[in-house]
Amino acid sequence: MIKTELKKIDPQNPDPKVLEQATQIIKMGGTVGLPTDTVYGLGADAFNEEAVDKIYRIKKRDSKNPVSIFINDPEQVEEYVDHIGLVGGLMMEKFWPGPLTLIFKSSHPKLIHLMRGTNRLGIRISPNKLISSIIEKTGVPITATSANVSGRRILATASGVRYYFNGRIELILDAGKAPEKSPSTVVDISSDQIFLNRPGALRLDKIRKVFPQIKILRKS
Repeated sequence: MIKTELKKIDPQNPDPKVLEQATQIIKMGGTVGLPTDTVYGLGADAFNEEAVDKIYRIKKRDSKNPVSIFINDPEQVEEYVDHIGLVGGLMMEKFWPGPLTLIFKSSHPKLIHLMRGTNRLGIRISPNKLISSIIEKTGVPITATSANVSGRRILATASGVRYYFNGRIELILDAGKAPEKSPSTVVDISSDQIFLNRPGALRLDKIRKVFPQIKILRKS
């Protein structure tokens, strides 16, 4: 069993000591439960396959479901994807940073384990200073997956994260109640059409004002 620490934090003005602790845990391949601009998430080094596999295990996540990443700068997207395109560029300009995950076609060798054979990579930029600081200090993208057991309710408090993951992750950062009840909205722009994969904190009507041609992906 891992000893799970719980630390209070202001996500827009994080304590340097707590931030450094979270950074070192992620650098060492560990996992941090952390507040985002939507719900609580599980952050790990996205390049570290073992760290990502651990997230799949503790979330009981379907091994076929990809995991997205947080990055800091829209200019970094070119490093990770095969093609951005006009729609991708406009989506990034209009809705980032914010509660929108964009799915691009990707063949990045260090992130194949996240894509689970789909050649599709979800990317998000958050306005949350804590997340951007961790990415800056670790020098790697971090996982962007909600801190819940798959199929169970999304967690809006650090106490909920502790209930499910105590003894399974190294650190939980407590910023009080999450600002949203839903995770990020997921939009697939990896083909010549735009698909809403998952409704979320960014409302569909806001996207439709800019991209009226968006289609809703029907699950089989």
